[in-house]
Amino acid sequence: MSGSTGTATPVSPTRARERRVSDRPSRKTSLDNRKLITKLSWQLLAIAGVLLVWHLIAASSLLPGDGLPAPFEVATAMTTLWGTSTYWMAILTTVRVWAIGLAICAVFGIPLGLLIGMSLNATRSTRWVIDFFRTIPTIALLPLVLLLFGPTIKMSITMIVMSALWPLLIQSMVAVKQVEPLHKWVVQVFRISRMDRVRFLWIPSVTLLVSTGMRLAATIALLMTVGAEYIGGAPGLGKELMSMEQAFRRPEVFAYAITAGAIGLAINMLIVFGQRRMLWWHPITRGERA
Repeated sequence: MSGSTGTATPVSPTRARERRVSDRPSRKTSLDNRKLITKLSWQLLAIAGVLLVWHLIAASSLLPGDGLPAPFEVATAMTTLWGTSTYWMAILTTVRVWAIGLAICAVFGIPLGLLIGMSLNATRSTRWVIDFFRTIPTIALLPLVLLLFGPTIKMSITMIVMSALWPLLIQSMVAVKQVEPLHKWVVQVFRISRMDRVRFLWIPSVTLLVSTGMRLAATIALLMTVGAEYIGGAPGLGKELMSMEQAFRRPEVFAYAITAGAIGLAINMLIVFGQRRMLWWHPITRGERA
């Protein structure tokens, strides 16, 4: 009986070539990386251009009075504000009020819109009421709400609900009507259970438009939060911005305004990320055409 030899099994040239090819990064991955780098480069270039134009306007005498504070002055004021508890408490208050108001809008607006959209009679009977109330400028109701609640957090939440409820309500109504009639007919013919209908038909069909309504409502809610704090005097970023404006501290005013914009950008990016995670299967999310 011959003993086992220690020689390795020879690898065929075809398998070795496949292994070498598989170890290399794919052409699609390299192309995606180049696109990402190009996109980031253009974004940074746009930001640099805006800062340059801002600096040139601030250095010129085009604006009356003390003029526009330079970007360096605003950055210095922002750095100073970072070391104060007032700044962070204002951010925390604004974000908390925004989250509570948006949650109330979602809890009431989405189910109500879905229920109204499912019934043709309900849609017809409520159309004029919804169109009337959603066209009223919410800021015009601020004096009345201010008389009821005063410059408090309840006032800000009320203003958020009165303004941000309508995008969620309307988008939910439209989402139900976008469900394919053929799909509804198929689930009825095959007698699919109600739970499976909700899971496999209704939720995938309405999620895209409802999430779009959530993005719109989130932006409107943040704008109304800062506006109610600025005009109504409720605690938050808007109140601190108004205080700095009354004290003629222009760099701090711009610092608070930029902070509000950064919060809005972060909220929008977070909602888009969640939308892509939930709708990973949708052609629009994958970048394809529906």
